[in-house]
Amino acid sequence: MTPSRFTAALALLVLLYTSFLGPRAFAAETDAPSADSTIYLANGSYAAGQLVDLPDGNNLVWQSRAFTAPFTFPLDAVNVVHFPVPAKLPQPLGDYCFELTGGDILFGGLTSLDGDAAVLDVAGLGRLHVARGILRRMFRWDGADLLYFGPSGLRGWQSIGKASWREEAGHLVADEKSASIRRDFALPPRVCLEFELSWTKRPDFELALGVPTNSNSAPHPFRFEVWENQLVALRGTEREADVAALEDIKSGPGRIHFLAFLDQEKERLLVVSSSGRPLADLTVKSAKPQVLGGLQLTNRKGDVRLERLRISRWSGDAPRIADTDKARIHATNGTIAYGELKSYDSASQEFVITTESGDHRLAQKRLHDVVFSAADDGAADDDASPSLRAVHLAGLRVSGDLVKIEKQAVWMKRHGIQEALISPLNSLHALTVLKRGDKLPELTGRGGRLELEGAALRGCLVDGREGEASCLVWQPTHSSTASPLVRGVAARVVYRDPPTITAQPPRARANMIRVQPRLFNGRVVQNTPTVPRRRPSAQSVLHLRSGDTFPCTVAAIDEKGITIKSGVTDATFVPHAQIKVLELMPEASAVAIATSKKERLLTLPRMQRDNPPTHLIRAYNGDYLRGRLMAMDDKQLQVEIRLETTTVLRENIARIIWLHPEIDAEAKPLADISAVTRVQSLPADGNRLTFFAEQMDGSTLSGKSDLLGQCRVDVREVDQLLIGAAIEQSASTLAFHQWKLKPALEPLAAEEGDGGDTDGLSSVLVGKPAPDFQLDLLDGGRFNLSAQKGQIIVLDFWASWCAPCLQVMPQVDKVAQEFAGENVKLVSINMQEEPDRIRTVLERLNLKTAVALDREGLIAEKYGAITIPQTVIIDRDGAVARLFVTASSRFDEQLRAALQSVIAGPMKTDAAE
Repeated sequence: MTPSRFTAALALLVLLYTSFLGPRAFAAETDAPSADSTIYLANGSYAAGQLVDLPDGNNLVWQSRAFTAPFTFPLDAVNVVHFPVPAKLPQPLGDYCFELTGGDILFGGLTSLDGDAAVLDVAGLGRLHVARGILRRMFRWDGADLLYFGPSGLRGWQSIGKASWREEAGHLVADEKSASIRRDFALPPRVCLEFELSWTKRPDFELALGVPTNSNSAPHPFRFEVWENQLVALRGTEREADVAALEDIKSGPGRIHFLAFLDQEKERLLVVSSSGRPLADLTVKSAKPQVLGGLQLTNRKGDVRLERLRISRWSGDAPRIADTDKARIHATNGTIAYGELKSYDSASQEFVITTESGDHRLAQKRLHDVVFSAADDGAADDDASPSLRAVHLAGLRVSGDLVKIEKQAVWMKRHGIQEALISPLNSLHALTVLKRGDKLPELTGRGGRLELEGAALRGCLVDGREGEASCLVWQPTHSSTASPLVRGVAARVVYRDPPTITAQPPRARANMIRVQPRLFNGRVVQNTPTVPRRRPSAQSVLHLRSGDTFPCTVAAIDEKGITIKSGVTDATFVPHAQIKVLELMPEASAVAIATSKKERLLTLPRMQRDNPPTHLIRAYNGDYLRGRLMAMDDKQLQVEIRLETTTVLRENIARIIWLHPEIDAEAKPLADISAVTRVQSLPADGNRLTFFAEQMDGSTLSGKSDLLGQCRVDVREVDQLLIGAAIEQSASTLAFHQWKLKPALEPLAAEEGDGGDTDGLSSVLVGKPAPDFQLDLLDGGRFNLSAQKGQIIVLDFWASWCAPCLQVMPQVDKVAQEFAGENVKLVSINMQEEPDRIRTVLERLNLKTAVALDREGLIAEKYGAITIPQTVIIDRDGAVARLFVTASSRFDEQLRAALQSVIAGPMKTDAAE
């Protein structure tokens, strides 16, 4: 790095650290693993299950719970197999850690050593004769100084932000932008960290040493970062900053392996290469040194993989500079002897070392580290590239060629080790395939992606017939075998992903874009053709509750159901219980509807629970009418609205929605999904067809439907194929299936204890300007709320079918009359009823209240009057002062107290505003 770059970097660091970023949130830890293992294939597929014994070193046999038979994958098609991780990981055992060529690691004791081989006792693998030519390094495994050795998966790490990390063979991997991960290691003041990172693209990462783990305070950590084409070590504080270039970084695959000696009390960082070459010595002071226990790794762009992390205590003494090109022996007292480790005398527990001055003996307890000669380090044969690596839970890594899987153990043979390496499956963290074949067999059927719990497998359906097993037989890509799905599995086959829908800007409020003249205004007031006449024989679209959707011609509707004719089914009649929506005008454009309007349409008033509306009828222009559809022919519909029947012209209607009881909508499917194979096809045209599958022949899937009769589907024309309970899961997400009738909430004061919101202050409208409106009055004239400023207005929302409303209305009228001299004015707002009905109720209750007519329910929407009775007090300045939703027998007391408080409140003046 040039001096000019250092100067610029230092200036930038000081600037950045004088203005630290705010705290960052911590994400939850990764969930505990399931009992099953998981196989990940080279094409991105995966499946939970178990390895099956096989005396063949070229394949892996995999049994998934979702299939009746196992799959056989060539080893070349597999990426990695992950095994369950216990709650507590086993610790490496032995006096020494042995590093072999190719990245293998063994832990154990040394039995003997000569010029040809070392005999090791390795926990979990037994006694091994290891050729000297594959020994790269051995060092004392001192458990007292060791704090952490890994990584061994994601457990214990916290992912920060939305971008995620994953584990592969115990390594931590990220290829998403800004993916960050953190862990608390309770680091002591002085610590040695050995880490190995790799990447496949142009790297751009940051490794921070000494970060807070249980607080959001901004630290000043020492960091390793990629700057353009260099890896640097740096730190910047509020006082000073420093940076050191470590090595050049090139685009494409690469790796680094360093040792970092960190002293947080003295605020010093030493960096040396894995061979012992000094790279950096930084001391950067801060106002208040802190000892922080965490590490954080961030992938800013590209990808990064944490392959090794070893953390141990450090005395604080600087490591001695060694000649990295020579074989050497490091003693526990820090001295370095250049030479070969000739032999080991187990009887005297001494090593024999050959140096330029001759042979010397070194007591075993005094040996700390051995680096074997460069010649020995590369002595492995060029053709000894292994095909598989076994990563043990205890940290061992051994590679070799797969011999077989037998008795739930993996057998491998490694170049340079005399014995077979036998790893029990329950001791493994992962099996990683190291070599790939150039060509793998492909399938001939239409390729898709089978998705189900714990699996996503690319492949195709092959011929099958319903019998003892399902007729849905799946053959994964590259597998030499196929298997039927287990009955009762919820799954889907995706042949073509749905297009991405771009979010559209919000549309205007529904009441601002309605087409005039109005068709529905509480009840039908416009019943003449308002659009070009549409032939009754024109194609409509019928949506069933199962999710089925198909075109048809509708002849008539009666009290039992709908009579149809369709080219996709022989059925001519569908009962009401199975219908969700009938689109009489599929081409009618969508019209925005306010959320409050939709909630009101789908709220069942308490007085209508014994005779609920069963249909929503949508006019072509977006108006809605709620009631009971009694009949329909080629000209008109007969609709019952609050026990009165009216007619609507069919050619004005775009859609009819069936309102089934909410509890019934969640009922289990009629079919026994454990005894049959139910499927639903989703072709590109949006139609859906559900049937019981019986046979898969070529590209044709056939079966029967109780409603639609014989069914046949060509999977070459299907976007998705839903299986089992996935049919109901998908149907529940469809837009029309969200239209469910729900009972209105009980008034607050009707709850146990006659409590509730007794002061009327809990509504979000309280304190805000009252929504303005103008309405016709029952006895003539108009009521304009904005013209009432200076008065206290009481709005009482009600309807004749609401018994609690009729209980409250006389109380509200009585209290309002008591305060008539205080400029208190009562306006009763009726919700969508005819004048004659309103007058009948007023006469029965002997009330002379002024009634405003909310014929379209729009004012009720503005005030959120989904549940009635609702009483609103508006103060002299036009703000909502109180809002009650109640039917209490003592409501007059609550209203009286509220009015007294509002009257006593000061009136704001224009100057004060």
